[in-house]
Amino acid sequence: MFNLQGGELIIIALLALVVLGPEKLPEAMRHVGRLYRQLRSVRDTFQREFKQALDEPMRDLRKATSGSANTLREAARSMVDAPDEKAERGNTTPSPAPSEQTENLASESETPSDDAERP
Repeated sequence: MFNLQGGELIIIALLALVVLGPEKLPEAMRHVGRLYRQLRSVRDTFQREFKQALDEPMRDLRKATSGSANTLREAARSMVDAPDEKAERGNTTPSPAPSEQTENLASESETPSDDAERP
C-alpha cells in the first residue's frame, strides 16, 4: 500500500521505539495494526460497491445491445444469403430461346460456301 520495504520498516520501528519508549510501543503498534485493518476493510468495501455499481448498468447495456446485435446478425445473414438465392433462382428459370436470325447465321457458317469448293 505504501510501498515500504524491509529497511524502511526497521528505521520506522527504531524511530518509534526512541520516540515512544519501550512501554508505549506495543500499544501503539496494536493501534496502528487496527487502523491499518480498518483502512483495508474500507478500501475493500468501496471497491466491491464500486464494482457492483458499474456492473448493473453494464448488465442493462448488454441486454439492450444483445437484441440489436442479434437483429444485425440476422440482417447480415439475409444479405449474404440473398445473392445465393438469386443465383439459384436464376439457374432454375428457363433461358430464352435464341432468335431466328442467330439460328440462320449459325446454319450458314456450318455449310461451306460454293466458292470454297471451286478451284
